Amino acid sequence: MAKVRSAFEATVLPWRGVKPKAMMGCLCYFHGTRFFAFLMTDAVVITKLSEEARARASEKLGGKPFEMAGRVSTKWVQVPVKRPGDLTAILPFVKASYETAVKG
Repeated sequence: MAKVRSAFEATVLPWRGVKPKAMMGCLCYFHGTRFFAFLMTDAVVITKLSEEARARASEKLGGKPFEMAGRVSTKWVQVPVKRPGDLTAILPFVKASYETAVKG
């Protein structure tokens, strides 16, 4: 996952106002006080997508609602990622989530 993290950060950290922060045992990416994505082992969780975009991410990328400790968040989509190349298809969704966070 270290290579995935490096590739992910090479893209998102240059975006205006993006800061990483450890939270919930994961590395989360924020714009101000709003987080728009976080990395898990073998997945990227995208937190600020429209219902339509979540459905597309699930269909195209094999995403599913985020689940943690038996609780499911249908507003967040968890997308599997195994290698840096997998990020190419995921990053447009991450960018959309970031733009939502920027708008507040």
